[in-house]
Amino acid sequence: MERWDAIVVGAGPAGCAAAYDLATAGRAVLLLDRAEFPRHKACAGGLTRKSLRALRYSVTPVVRETVSAIVVERRSGETATLASRNAVCAMTVRQELDHFCLQQILRAGAKFERIGAIAALDASGDNVTLRTAMADYRGRFLVGADGVHSRIRQLLEGDAALWFRRGFALEAEVRRGDGSGADLVFDLAPVRRGYGWIFPKRDHVNVGLYIESGEEKLDQPRLRAYIRERFGDASLGPITGQYLGFGAGVAPPPQRRVFLAGDAGGFADPLTGEGIYGAIASGQAAAAAIEEELRGGPSAQRTFVQKTAQLRQDLVLSASGARWFYGNLDLGYRALTAPVFRGAVINAYANGTKIAALANAIRRFSRVFATSA
Repeated sequence: MERWDAIVVGAGPAGCAAAYDLATAGRAVLLLDRAEFPRHKACAGGLTRKSLRALRYSVTPVVRETVSAIVVERRSGETATLASRNAVCAMTVRQELDHFCLQQILRAGAKFERIGAIAALDASGDNVTLRTAMADYRGRFLVGADGVHSRIRQLLEGDAALWFRRGFALEAEVRRGDGSGADLVFDLAPVRRGYGWIFPKRDHVNVGLYIESGEEKLDQPRLRAYIRERFGDASLGPITGQYLGFGAGVAPPPQRRVFLAGDAGGFADPLTGEGIYGAIASGQAAAAAIEEELRGGPSAQRTFVQKTAQLRQDLVLSASGARWFYGNLDLGYRALTAPVFRGAVINAYANGTKIAALANAIRRFSRVFATSA
């Protein structure tokens, strides 16, 4: 059985980020996924400036549009536009983005294989052995980037992953002919603990609903009603759902040779619902940790903890901010859209500059509104 330097399970943003860095470092990398690419993926597909900076290569060929303003809505007719001099977000379709990224990984020298169901994982000694329905694989390290329902996490922790939480999003593509130039909208009205979104994609807009907890039910009739309210009887594609993984900030340290990245490791942001940046950053951290140990440095386990420390701390703050913000949407909206905060909010969203700390500042500031209302 061939022994790989690293096996990466999952070819989404987290897995591709890890595989790319290890492959360009000259390591023998095997990237595994159950899907055939290109494949559909439920995701709003927005890449903030911080995500674009984190990527090792340009994704310009699959960018549908760029936007430089965000429209925030709360109740009928109550809106505010947060504008920036620079592009805030690049709009992609995840099917196209993931396929493009996989091609970059293959050009970097990694090998890709489709696999069947994962049956077992043995991480004892100096090897990690992955047993699947189709074949067995052996490597020195393994990165589990297999999404919110991660089989790797399940095999590592069973039902003991009490730190792990899930959000949920439901979305559809709404055809509008030439949809270019449409606003990027975050609508705080349609759900209690989340938001609705509209992301322009040139020939369509991506419309969805997001909730950061399981307190409220999202289903297809509810999304269809929201789309009908916004766009009338517009033509729409299939409605698909996607869970998001939270909890990396309070997760236990990783095992010696196995690392969880992206949604599998709970690296999505519960405040914004963004998952791509956390996926890229955690995948790259896993790759850097593995590479350092392969070069004779400290243990990959310790390095991974160090390299994700700031990200995990930010996610703890984001979880706290989300609990307050989505529990006080009227106050949150008023503070979020106050002139004193508008520039900081859009900069934080685009650049990742302490958006969680900003949420907590908004929480404190909103008390002024509460006492003066």
